Amino acid sequence: MILFFIEFALIFFLSREVSKTVSQLLLKITRSHKATIHMLSFMFLPGVILHELSHWIMANILFVRTGTIEFMPKIHDNKVKLGSVAVAKTDPFRRFFIGVAPIIIGLITIFGMYITLFPDSSIIFSWKILLFLYLLFEIGNTMYSSSKDMEGALVFFIIVAIFVLLYFLFGLHLPPVLIRAVTSEVVQNIFQKMDIFLGILAGINILFTGFLKFFLR
Repeated sequence: MILFFIEFALIFFLSREVSKTVSQLLLKITRSHKATIHMLSFMFLPGVILHELSHWIMANILFVRTGTIEFMPKIHDNKVKLGSVAVAKTDPFRRFFIGVAPIIIGLITIFGMYITLFPDSSIIFSWKILLFLYLLFEIGNTMYSSSKDMEGALVFFIIVAIFVLLYFLFGLHLPPVLIRAVTSEVVQNIFQKMDIFLGILAGINILFTGFLKFFLR
């Protein structure tokens, strides 16, 4: 489980590097900021669609009103938004879960794709592997939340920290059923599979970025 969080953090930085390197190469080729933004948006469109739909789905699950959802890039001042969804103001807890929804739904989608494409866990080289790697790259590099998405995170973590402090001060214990669920063989197998997927994604990002930087020299 520790490896999962290490890889997750690593991919956060690698995904930023992928986006930055692709943008630099496209700008070098097109010499147009507008063209670069639209090409970048098209390249990551499947991931952007899932990202914004994740916000929309989570907001509706938590009974928070939503408005217009967009998948095309927009430039505001000096910032670029590849997609957006209008969400009404709400409490910090719901705001936090709406913000991190692309991560939650993204990871679930990645694992769901694996189950769907390889139901018997037997993996041989075929179009399914190429499709899985493509979607892994798309979803994995667009699932991370932006600073706008994480507006309610600070308040959320402060409240959680208070509960954790009270938990230790009063010597409380986690429910046995929760401990058994987290340590169950099924959950451990899921984390082991995700360790492999995230490790593959990290490798793809490193190779892809290195390949593009070769042409930026």
